[in-house]
Parts: sequence; C-alpha cells; structure tokens
Amino acid sequence: MKHTNSIFHQRLQHLPRQRFQSVVDRHNGDYRTRSLTCWGQLVALLFAQLSGRQSLRDLVDTFNSKQAHHYHLGIRAISRSSLADANGKRPTAIFQESFFYLLEQVRQRLPRNDAQEMVRLIDSTTIDLNINQFEWAKFRSTKAGIKLHTVYDPQAEMPVFFGMTAAKTNDCKALGSLPIQSNTTYVVDRAYNDYSWYYSLQQQGSTFVGRMKTNARYDVIETYDPLGEGVISDEIIRLTTKKAQRDCPIPLRRVTFVRKEDQKQLVFITNDLQRTAAEIAALYKQRWQIELFFKWIKQHLKIKSFWGHSQNAVKTQIWIAVSSYLLIAYAKKTLKLDKTIYEILQIISVSSFDKTLVNQLFNQSALHNIENTNPNQLNIFDL
Repeated sequence: MKHTNSIFHQRLQHLPRQRFQSVVDRHNGDYRTRSLTCWGQLVALLFAQLSGRQSLRDLVDTFNSKQAHHYHLGIRAISRSSLADANGKRPTAIFQESFFYLLEQVRQRLPRNDAQEMVRLIDSTTIDLNINQFEWAKFRSTKAGIKLHTVYDPQAEMPVFFGMTAAKTNDCKALGSLPIQSNTTYVVDRAYNDYSWYYSLQQQGSTFVGRMKTNARYDVIETYDPLGEGVISDEIIRLTTKKAQRDCPIPLRRVTFVRKEDQKQLVFITNDLQRTAAEIAALYKQRWQIELFFKWIKQHLKIKSFWGHSQNAVKTQIWIAVSSYLLIAYAKKTLKLDKTIYEILQIISVSSFDKTLVNQLFNQSALHNIENTNPNQLNIFDL
C-alpha cells in the first residue's frame, strides 16, 4: 500500500527543511540546543496556528498526543518549558526569512498582471498588548502594542510585503523599509503623508493617491470641472511652505470628494494627472481590502494573545502566524481551490494528521461538515 503523509506534513513540504536549516545555521539558531531545534519550534508553532491552539499547554498536549506522526515531521515530543525558552531566545530573523521565502512561492503562483500599471495598498494595524506584561512595547501611559505594516495587492488579494515596528513608531518612518517599484500606483492613508516620499515615487515613475493634511498650505494653479458622482473639486496645486517645496517641488493634484454612504468629505492628493477624479476616489476606496485582511488575521490567527511576554516571543509568534496564512494561500493557489481561505483553514484545522492526499481532502462533504461547526464565522477571503 502506498504511503501517504499527513496533511500537516504535506503543507510543510513547501518550506524545505534543508533551506530552512541553512537560515538557522547562518543565524546560529541551534547553538547549544539539546532537544528542541529551530525546526521543531517552527513545526510546533505552525501546528498551533493551523489547528487553533489556545495556549502553550494546549499546543504541547495536542501535538504530543500524535507522536505516531512525528517521525516524518522530523521532530520528537516537545515540552512546554523548552518551547517557551525557544520562543524567548531564538533569533526572530530565522522565522522572518522563512515568511519571505513562502511569500515568494505564493507570488510565483499569482496570475500575471497584464495591466500596464500595478496598484499597491499600504497601511498598518496595531496589535494591542497588556502594558503590565509587555512593558517593552509601551507607547502610551496605559497602553502597549506592536504595529504591523503591510503592502497589499488588491488584484490578487494578497500581501506582498509585511513588516513590524513598535506601535509608537510613526507610520512615515516605516516607509523607508517598504519595497518600491516603478510604474506602480501606491494608495496610502493620511498617516503616510510624507512629501519627500511622494517625490521619490515621482522620480521612480510611480504615482500615489493619499489623503491631504488639513493644515496643508498651497496655491491653486489650475482648476478642472468636477466631473463624476461625488466629486466637488478637481485642482492642480503647488505646495507653498519652504519645507514642502523643498521636499516635493512638483505640481500636485487635489481632489475633493464626498462619500455617498455617510456624506463624509475626503480630500485626496496625488501626482496622477491622467485618471479622472472619480477614478482617483475609486482607487482610494480599494483600501477596504487591506482593512479586511487585517480583520481576518486578527480574527482567525493567534496574534491577539501571546504565548510569551518578551519581544522575541511576540515577534516569533507573529511571523509564524502570517507564515501559516501563506501556507493556506499556497494550497489554494496550487490546488486551484474555489473555497475561501477561512474554509481551507477550518478543514485543515480538524484534519492536520489525517493521512490523505491534500487535494482529496477538499470535497463538498468535508466542507459541509466544517461549515456546520461554526456557521457564524466571517468568510471574507476568496483569493
């Protein structure tokens, strides 16, 4: 009889152990390790994310109950103390590099974008932490937190970059670490309003759409007819303060738009002189997709409660959480599944150690059983 590895093992095959070990060796991650290696730590924490474990004790008890399946995973039984120590001490760069490797595998499976210009959404979200337990993340007198920065592809409905900073770090300061491409339109919120960054996009042949600061000073150079539903004004402007002129010495476009659903007035700033004012507003509206992505990972991944209080433990858990998301997305792309990310996650969560081919797992009967377990969950992703 032909041997079939577990569903969990089949997911791990997309992160080759040999390649992962080369990263571990470069960071000296297994130095003086007696039992739990970095690979074992990764396997255990990925299992926790994919199966919805609630605590380290829950993780260890559940994982060790399946010891018959551990051989092909390359890991023995684990202890809670060893895992806690590893989370607190092992270099987070190991798991960060693993995330970007998986991200590249998923991106290679995305359909080619034949459009002449790509659109990228940039935004951040804050993970709130208890200030009494996470003093290193303090950013207000009574609050602590860590900020997640994401560059998102709205066409593919996938993140293309992911990074972390302290919650107190201004969003503009994170712009320097974000990848920038030519011939791309970047859509940002008001928190990323940085004139020098806007000018750098112009110089690289890219465009931007952002929210204009309420206290911005400018002169109107030219006025267009406000064409399109909700468009109040469409103007060409030049910034007038000395610093703004130095940082961004080019004419810009200012579009004032009233949102239909709540009559809120939005003022956009852009260097795009080709699209209509209505198209500029429609580009900004796409930001709801990245908001839904943040909502999804907070709702379905373990990144709101943490299994360690150190900065190292928190960042390790987040990198592995978003890596588990990519493993699910990778399954969807390679198997060409018509199910949502949530449905795939739920099926895998109750079938991790089933010995069946992963493409046979996703049938209508399995999906029916999963949907009946929790029909009120929010299904938002259909990559």
